[in-house]
Amino acid sequence: MALRKKVFRRILLFLRKGISPHKLALSLALGITLGLIPLYGLTTILITLVAFGFRLNITATHFAHYIVHPIQIILFLPFLKIGDWLFNNSNLPGSFSQFLTMIKTDLWGTLHHFWLAFLTGTVVWLVISIPLALILYRFLFVSFRKMIPIRVK
Repeated sequence: MALRKKVFRRILLFLRKGISPHKLALSLALGITLGLIPLYGLTTILITLVAFGFRLNITATHFAHYIVHPIQIILFLPFLKIGDWLFNNSNLPGSFSQFLTMIKTDLWGTLHHFWLAFLTGTVVWLVISIPLALILYRFLFVSFRKMIPIRVK
């Protein structure tokens, strides 16, 4: 409950600072969606580039990314396994702890061995992310527009 209040307070702060509901909804939707990509470690750079490219609020985008970071960790191996199953590629380790052990002992060897699994997992994320981003944007935009009246210039 306390986390929900903190998140809600932060969003209201963004709206009060003059960010339009459209920009805030787009920033949060892209931050959440890109924050789930199964390329662990690259999300911060990717989100920063997208935020600058679309002229979004970088703080709001990273705020959304950090909120979904635990979900990214949880979905990392399922994305890879679904991609592995769909494209019938390589044999992935059975558990996340085995995967972490492989990464800790030989990072580059693990990345080299499973590069195709990372690629197919990213394809699965891409298929899911497009509808997810659209749904999130629409829901957030409508919610934010109700929170703050449209300003007449």
